[in-house]
Amino acid sequence: MNYDVMFMRNAGIIEGFYGTPWEREMRLSYASFMSECGLSFYIYAPKNDPFLRRRWQDEWTEDYVCYLLDLAQAFHRRGIRFGIGFTPHGDASEVLASGSLLSRRIREIASLLPLDIFALLFDDLTNNDRDKLASFQLAVTDLFLEASSSVPCHVVCPSYYSFDPVLEKVFGAMPAGYWKEYAVGLDPAVDVFWTGNRVCSPGYTREDLERAADVLGRKPFLWDNYPVNDGRKMADFLYLRPFSDRGPELDQLTSGHGINPMREPLVNRLVLATLPWAYDGAPLTEASSEYRRLAEKLLGRETADLVLRDFELFAHRGLGSMAPEQAESLAAEYQELGTAAGQEIATYLRGGYRFDPACLTG
Repeated sequence: MNYDVMFMRNAGIIEGFYGTPWEREMRLSYASFMSECGLSFYIYAPKNDPFLRRRWQDEWTEDYVCYLLDLAQAFHRRGIRFGIGFTPHGDASEVLASGSLLSRRIREIASLLPLDIFALLFDDLTNNDRDKLASFQLAVTDLFLEASSSVPCHVVCPSYYSFDPVLEKVFGAMPAGYWKEYAVGLDPAVDVFWTGNRVCSPGYTREDLERAADVLGRKPFLWDNYPVNDGRKMADFLYLRPFSDRGPELDQLTSGHGINPMREPLVNRLVLATLPWAYDGAPLTEASSEYRRLAEKLLGRETADLVLRDFELFAHRGLGSMAPEQAESLAAEYQELGTAAGQEIATYLRGGYRFDPACLTG
């Protein structure tokens, strides 16, 4: 099986993690990589981009607009759809009260960028008046849809986007009837993000997806939080295990499948490249020759040798299991390789990707 010629109808990347966003040139380079391994869309939604979240009211700088235009064009040249994830940060009622400003900002985004996907994200926000949460968010969504009607695909992320009880522990009890009110009131043409039975779901079964569709009133658009590692415990790991428990049924039972990646963009490619095999019903394992071939192709042979040697340490034991002397010795070994991937792993070993406390669900 050659991953270069495989194509997945509606699977892609959502850059939606907390912490330091990817470097601009690295993000641009993902266009060719995604085309090679058959991914069909990219949504730009880093939690630390202030223009898309905390400072959504601010005018965009010329440099910022030019970069996003370059980014969109890079993906379009490779036949990959381009999207933006936008969070009107603040209490729902306050956001709705600023309706004219919100409409103008959304209209400007839709006119400035050649968007194929526009996502409205209510995830990980606190809300004071939870009893009216669904009605407030539906009103904001209606405004959003009207102001961006030229964009062909819209996706929303509700405040409660999983069956995981951790969401209620962090953000308070879900209002009675929230999902039903939201599903009934939402335009049926709009997709809804869903992370699964857990915020970070290990996999998805037919039963999982059918249950989600029943709750949402439509097929879920998966926001898959594997292999993302931006949480308090997850930041210690490089999740290198190939994709599994994500079979061919995803293509029929979802409206889309977005992968939220690791913060380490080069090592991350090794995991993403295994997704086609999971879709084909023949997932790889870390011990397979095909996985080694991918590692050598994407990381270089010497780096791949070390990564496969240290797979258990990175993927299952993590930084917390290493003495400082061990971590530094390994970091020096990876840095001496002189490869970009080796340098990235050395940075990880030296704590360069430690947990960002802004990650509320970590």
